[in-house]
Amino acid sequence: MSDLQKNSSRPSAERCPLCAAANRCAIAAGEPAESCWCFSSPVSREALGRLPGEERMARCICPDCAGVTEGL
Repeated sequence: MSDLQKNSSRPSAERCPLCAAANRCAIAAGEPAESCWCFSSPVSREALGRLPGEERMARCICPDCAGVTEGL
């Protein structure tokens, strides 16, 4: 298996693990963590609870799944 095939099977750090939409994560985009939308908007605990264990601290959820409706 080529490196390209191995990498294409990995979930993207730029996609929400709950809905597969762009998660708008600053860190995944190579920006400073402090510039991420999640630093200034509260994230729903319910949404975080829906993350599979292997996705926690590995990929970010998107603002919609996080329940963020303002401040973006």
